[in-house]
Amino acid sequence: MTAPPVLVSPSRLLDHRLEQLVAAELARLARRAPALADDHLDLVEASLQQIINRLLPARGRASAPPEAVAALFDLECV
Repeated sequence: MTAPPVLVSPSRLLDHRLEQLVAAELARLARRAPALADDHLDLVEASLQQIINRLLPARGRASAPPEAVAALFDLECV
């Protein structure tokens, strides 16, 4: 018996995609500049998160109509 598909809100899908982008960027930076200490990478991560929050406030994402967020960011409900 298979479980029914779980619907995920577009704002949550967007949050997940943003988390993936930040993780990928940090991994790329760590590969290209292996001498960077963890505290430097933490600062980069915090800065990226500030940029994201300024461009796409979480409160706005959460309160936007799901279809608007999905259309704006080309997301699909799963």
